[in-house]
Amino acid sequence: MGKAAPIDVILWLLLAAMWSSSYAVIKIGVTTLSPAALVFGRLLIGAAVILAVMRWRGHRLSRTLSGWFSYAVTGTLGSAAPFLLITHGEQSVDSALASILMGASPVITLLLAAWLIPDERLTVRTALGITGGLSGVAVLVGPSALAGLGADLGGQLAILGATVCYAVSTIYIRRFVTRPPLEMAAGSMLVATIIMGSVVVLSGGVPDRAGMDLSSLGAVIYLGLFSTACANLIYFHLVPRLGATRMSQVNFAVPVGGAVLGFLLLGEALTPQRLTALAIIIVSIYLGTSRAKKPLNAPGTPKPAGPHPRQ
Repeated sequence: MGKAAPIDVILWLLLAAMWSSSYAVIKIGVTTLSPAALVFGRLLIGAAVILAVMRWRGHRLSRTLSGWFSYAVTGTLGSAAPFLLITHGEQSVDSALASILMGASPVITLLLAAWLIPDERLTVRTALGITGGLSGVAVLVGPSALAGLGADLGGQLAILGATVCYAVSTIYIRRFVTRPPLEMAAGSMLVATIIMGSVVVLSGGVPDRAGMDLSSLGAVIYLGLFSTACANLIYFHLVPRLGATRMSQVNFAVPVGGAVLGFLLLGEALTPQRLTALAIIIVSIYLGTSRAKKPLNAPGTPKPAGPHPRQ
């Protein structure tokens, strides 16, 4: 991959900030809303915004089966499933812990990218990053959580399941998707909203006015506008430009922001165990996603690639 443009770096940082803040906001929303209702609300707002932007730009959704298959894969694995898993997990896991657990996503992405994408090979540095990242997650969960087999472990496993969904979605977009980013964001949001709407209706989780308060309503609006609509527009724009490995780096910024916001906004504790795990994950993912510098004329130095091998 070539050197990232300044605007891509700015967008990358904005995406990290939006995703970091979502964990604290989800924790606020699930106090009075069910996970399915909260996810459906944010997806409904996100889909409405992105579809409006698409219409304003004069684009339209695909009419082909392959196009809707791409919407279904990215909508399910990139939005509906991980949003529901994370929101369910945060009923028993605080927002700082949830954001740190999401640090496992780059580890999974690196493994899949090295296996499936030719120009994102597994190196010694990425191997060290993977080993260290897994060690950080092990330190974070700890033997007590594994021995307890209680609600906390179930919530942690749900959040780790979301990291797998995000990793597979990122690899799929990088490897197979060639449709315009705005169209993909709109189509995936629409499919995800339909899926979650069905889940809410079938589970009987439709909230009434008595179950809503201003804080929950504000959480849904914030998550829909920023962590869903804006974040998806940026995400689908950046994946083809930066590649799966570079995009996975956003996840080592998410635990930092999420832990800090959980401490500042919700009064959650930053224990020595969490700080240790956070440090291990950040250093490991940096090793795994950064590239060792080579002289310009060194043998084997790859030539800069375009923004996407299929474009």
